[in-house]
Order: sequence, then C-alpha cells, then structure tokens
Amino acid sequence: MKILAALKHIKHLDRKIEKTLKRINTWCSVIIDNEKDPDPVYDKADLQKMQQKVRDWSSEKVRIRHALHLTNIRTKVTYNGKERSIDELLLIQNVLFPAELKGLKALHRREKGGYRSSSDSKDSWVLLQYDPKERDKAVEEIEYQLEKLDEILDTLNIETDVVGLD
Repeated sequence: MKILAALKHIKHLDRKIEKTLKRINTWCSVIIDNEKDPDPVYDKADLQKMQQKVRDWSSEKVRIRHALHLTNIRTKVTYNGKERSIDELLLIQNVLFPAELKGLKALHRREKGGYRSSSDSKDSWVLLQYDPKERDKAVEEIEYQLEKLDEILDTLNIETDVVGLD
C-alpha cells in the first residue's frame, strides 16, 4: 500500500467511526411516549456491536498510523544535497519554515505616529534595524523551499510503499 492510499484509508475509517458514533449517540437513549410509538431501530445488542466496530476501526487506524510513522522515519530522500528522512522533511515543512517565516514577518516598519520616544518631539524618524530587501529575499527563498518540499512530499506519497502493511 502506498502512503497516499494509507492516508485515504485512514480518512475513510474516520468517516465510518464518526457516522457510527452519531448512530450510537442517537439510539443509546430513546423516549417513547405511548404504546403507539414504534420500537427503536437499534437495541442494546446492536449498540454493543457498533461500539465494537468503532474499537476495531480505531485499532486498524492505529496500526496504519504506526506503519506510516515507521515509513516516514525509515525512508530517506535527498533534499538540498543532504539525505533526510520523510519525517525530517515534514518537520521542516510544518515546524521550521513556518517559525522562520513568522520571525521574518515580525520585521516590519513602524509608520509615523506608531512610535515616538517623547510626545513633545516633532523630529521623530523611523530607524530600521533590518534590511527590508534582505527580509523579502529570505521570505521568497523560504516560500520557494516550501514549494520544492511540497513537490517532493507529493511524489513520495504516491511512490513510497508503507512499511509493515500487507
């Protein structure tokens, strides 16, 4: 099974679990006003079977997720001249680059009226402690690297077999 197929299977299991949990929630307690009301659609045994299905599907989800984690750690790929695991690439994509972008975007110009050392001084000016062009270049480079990582990870999702799944 490829990574993409495993991720789709997990989503499918999530939908089945959610649907069954709604059914359990709806039918675990039923108000019957009089003898004319129809019997509940599901009885206690049916609800227990549904709960078992949820446990089984959750166990299958855990098994697949574990296999995906092993695959992400064991599969190596070359990125920017270094051999890295898929797990490292995912951390770079989802943790490192967003943190760097956040730090770079925190560098911004304070406009007139935004900051003054004294309210009486009319000779205020903005002193930039960074180079806006360098900041913009760094942001563009990170965005380029993110696009490159997306392409690599998309290809890996389609081509890589999941470790330990038959």
